[in-house]
Amino acid sequence: MSEPDVDLVIALHDLTRPVGRAASSALAGDADGVRVTIACHELAAADVEASLPEDVRGRVRLLEVRDGLGSPSGPFNAGLDAATARYVAIMGSDDYVEPGALRAWADAADAASADVVLAPMRHQSGERIPTPRVRPGRHRRLDRVKDRLAYRTAPLGLMRREVLDRHALRLTPGMRSGGDVAFTVRLWSLPLRVDLAARAPRYVVGADAVTRVTTAVRPVTQELQAWDHLLREDWFAALDPAWRRAVAIKAVRIHLLGAARRRPRAQMWHDGEAAWLGELTRGWVGAAPGVLRPQARADRDLLDVMLDPTTEEALAAASARRAVAGRRDQALTRELAGNLERESVLRHYVGLRLRR
Repeated sequence: MSEPDVDLVIALHDLTRPVGRAASSALAGDADGVRVTIACHELAAADVEASLPEDVRGRVRLLEVRDGLGSPSGPFNAGLDAATARYVAIMGSDDYVEPGALRAWADAADAASADVVLAPMRHQSGERIPTPRVRPGRHRRLDRVKDRLAYRTAPLGLMRREVLDRHALRLTPGMRSGGDVAFTVRLWSLPLRVDLAARAPRYVVGADAVTRVTTAVRPVTQELQAWDHLLREDWFAALDPAWRRAVAIKAVRIHLLGAARRRPRAQMWHDGEAAWLGELTRGWVGAAPGVLRPQARADRDLLDVMLDPTTEEALAAASARRAVAGRRDQALTRELAGNLERESVLRHYVGLRLRR
């Protein structure tokens, strides 16, 4: 068999996951050009093979990965290390792709000589996922800041294997979730051509994904481990200031505020988490100038509590107030000029309307 164009790595840690659906979707329409590797994390390859539909057995490569770390980074990295195709891609075992997706992404990469082709995404329900938050009509030669690549921490799509190997890019080992955070922040910081295959078949986030470790409510220190780790990396502090600010705004808005907003009751917090989150929030706010400026008024009110030494009870109360904030407070910034910033919530809403 000739070398495939695409090596797709699917990480599997649970035999109940619909990995057969994932593998079958990738092979549909281009079985010769795509090689599917199922990285069997702490699972016997024979058991995984037995769980696959008959039409998939024998058409995939099964790779046993035993590292005892309980992190999806391990099986993904093992699959990337075993890849030899021009392009590589990763996929969660709950997910799948629309027919012909990988072939279409590879054709798009070849036609444009792109280093990365980002997959368009949707939920299994059909709702589209608008990440990254690109400028209206912009699909080619994406700018990491102007097209807000910080909002695409999952490297879903195709990446040139040679680029990953040359820069020693792999997911962060040992992370229970967020192993792709530092990976993509570094990837987008490189002088690469990144395109979005906006009209190609989509990557589909499966409905089973709601039970993933990455979406479960865990201790704050676990949930935000990847962002604590990234902030401490020397290479992150050396990034272009505009890109570092874009990442910091996204980290605060989506992840730090998100962690606080998911915990509106005191019993949802553990002792010491308020102080830990306060230190992390101060670190990210101080990572670049103006991180707070484009944050909405309701979020700024919650951030005021997160930034100062406080108790878990005070954080829960602030989170509960944020949950009932009005639309204007959720959209508008404290300073009028903040609404005009690229990263403002108002600008995001306007962009969504223009893309419809």
